[in-house]
Amino acid sequence: MAGPVLISTDLDRTLLFSPRAIRQLGGALPADPVETLVRTPGGQTAAELCLAARTALAALPGHVTMCLATSRTPARLARLTLPLRVHYSVAANGGVILADGTPDPDWAKAIRRELRRAAPAASVLALFATFTGRPWLERIAEPDDMCCLALVDRAALPGGQLAEIADGCERLGWRASLVGRKLYAFPAGFAKERAVAHVAGRLAQDRGASPLRLAAGDTEHDRLMLEAADLAWVPAGSELSARPSARFRVTMLPGHRAAAQITREWLEASASASCPPRRAG
Repeated sequence: MAGPVLISTDLDRTLLFSPRAIRQLGGALPADPVETLVRTPGGQTAAELCLAARTALAALPGHVTMCLATSRTPARLARLTLPLRVHYSVAANGGVILADGTPDPDWAKAIRRELRRAAPAASVLALFATFTGRPWLERIAEPDDMCCLALVDRAALPGGQLAEIADGCERLGWRASLVGRKLYAFPAGFAKERAVAHVAGRLAQDRGASPLRLAAGDTEHDRLMLEAADLAWVPAGSELSARPSARFRVTMLPGHRAAAQITREWLEASASASCPPRRAG
């Protein structure tokens, strides 16, 4: 009998790619849109899933549990129309866990404690706003209690300015990070790896055995989640591919071709996970 398998995966630039990202990275394949920005004329495609990855995901066997692990807030995650059953979702870089769409009550309680230790998001947005008018600051995104986000011109952002922002966020109990054009700030206690470990514990209790853990991601937000997995994948051309760990498998090609390789190898690893399951605890 196959043992349980938990796949925890980042989304943007790991499984999903925007047309802009594909133009930058290469690795194009036939793909379907899974996110459309309705506020743009005609509806601009914001994220696509390639057909090869879609086919592999549909073929994953029943002993596999999918856990999306993203920096997207729950509202931004809800914009996606993914063609797969998602058992668990980790949103806001670990601030939220959804089990079949319902917030995990134990995790929500722990996160409320973390939020009490941090300043309100409005304080972080006020910090971002002090840089309004600087040539590197393109836009500050809509506020969210669990995430503050600004879009920046990375090439124009002085390193000293980023350090200043990071220090200011730290004083407020938040942690700043720059991923591509996106300047994020999350409460300091948020972490994907902690949330995914909680999901793995829930799954072990439900199945009576600790799952084989597979993971994929592309940025430093994902590194510790990948290092905690039994097998981990990183797309070529990503932030982590430039600073890889010996524990990561870097794909041969970037973009949709990376997603196709990752999902195909998940399918192969899941099919071979037929050894006696490891007992929980």
